[in-house]
Amino acid sequence: MPGSVFRAAFMLAAAASHPVTISNCGVSNTVASAPSRVITMNQGATEFLLAMGLEGSMVGTAYLDDAIWPKYATSYAQIPVLSSSYPNETQIMALNPDFIVASYNSAFRANYSSGGRVRGIFSQNTIGPCAGFGSDWGQSWTTCRPQLHAAGISTYLFEDACEDSSLRPATVTEDTVYKEMRALGSIFGTDVEPLVTEMKADFDQAAALVSSGMHGSGLKTVWLDCVGRCCQVEDGQEEQVFVGGGTGAPNMLMQEAGLSNVFSDRSGNWVCVNVSDIVAAAPDVIVVVDAAWDSAVDKIKWMYNDAEFCKLEVLRAARFVSIPFSATTLSPRNGPAALDLATAALHVRTGSQTATQQSGVGSFSPFFLQAQTSCQLCPLSTAYVVYDDASGDTYDPLCTTSSSTTTTLAQSNEASDAHGALPEGYLSAVLAALGIFTPTLLA
Repeated sequence: MPGSVFRAAFMLAAAASHPVTISNCGVSNTVASAPSRVITMNQGATEFLLAMGLEGSMVGTAYLDDAIWPKYATSYAQIPVLSSSYPNETQIMALNPDFIVASYNSAFRANYSSGGRVRGIFSQNTIGPCAGFGSDWGQSWTTCRPQLHAAGISTYLFEDACEDSSLRPATVTEDTVYKEMRALGSIFGTDVEPLVTEMKADFDQAAALVSSGMHGSGLKTVWLDCVGRCCQVEDGQEEQVFVGGGTGAPNMLMQEAGLSNVFSDRSGNWVCVNVSDIVAAAPDVIVVVDAAWDSAVDKIKWMYNDAEFCKLEVLRAARFVSIPFSATTLSPRNGPAALDLATAALHVRTGSQTATQQSGVGSFSPFFLQAQTSCQLCPLSTAYVVYDDASGDTYDPLCTTSSSTTTTLAQSNEASDAHGALPEGYLSAVLAALGIFTPTLLA
């Protein structure tokens, strides 16, 4: 199917009728009736179905990246959790599923060897061998969706993760999210238009927020997904980190939040870039991904211990926004996350008050970050931070040094000079950091 054609083509005019024929990521299948024994293999897929009120049709979930969205916590608690990562084929087949939904193609892979380990899920003991059209993609692995279909188990794979990258959207946009939601609505005979309308309202509000708050100026942003282990380089080569590229959900969220992705010109959902490229770009804000296996705080501490990152004004002013990994994949959380991303970015850049959609996106207390970075190469001094912490919480530094716990008047003046282009209100924040008075700012 040509790349310009929607990869999940449905007979949408008959949204509530079955059978429904699906052409999804190059693999076709017919769903005879609304699925009633569904397994969701990733958190984004899980939250999509919970948003549609389908918890009663779900027999299992898997692979939480972080906490489930609070608005769905009660419904989620009713569904068996098969595994903290991917379940094995025995667990899956024991539930006699009639439908499997996944955010990533790895959820449908056959067993294969990589790095001395056996990876993948399905084997010849259940539905294999997984070979031929719809399974072979010119990779070291194959997927098993045609074989699952033959066994009476329909599948759906989010189109930004199609096995064949040429079948993915050229660039993920908010329309991509709506298409996925409408596609699932067609399969389950569910009206998703109220959900689409809610998401559109959040996206629209987010897009206008930063432009208004920055008086038309943009905020250069780096989306930091992984440091220290995700980008392998040869000895002697420059250090690299894993960031949001120009074609995936991270770029979509930054665009919808009114932020300017520094690496929008790099093709891919995520890409490896040299640290020097980030330093040269001098971003206004760094969005740091938080996941159960790789916390945002650990990545921030890593940056404060890296000599190149220590050169950045964004570190000196602690302009970080934390976003849960679950909000960075296609899901109903994308709209609220974009709005929270915009408000949190403005908060750390200007000291403005923030509101929350409880998407999990937010900022840190500067005093928490000061304590966490007190042992690092360039520990944070709150004198350079324009936002405050209204919680009143106190934090013990991990190390006690004069550089991490003491702010002098000279440092305050230096900070003021360094931030000469900051919006009005910066001086009051510096005075607040010195304990002279406390402005009313929301962390």
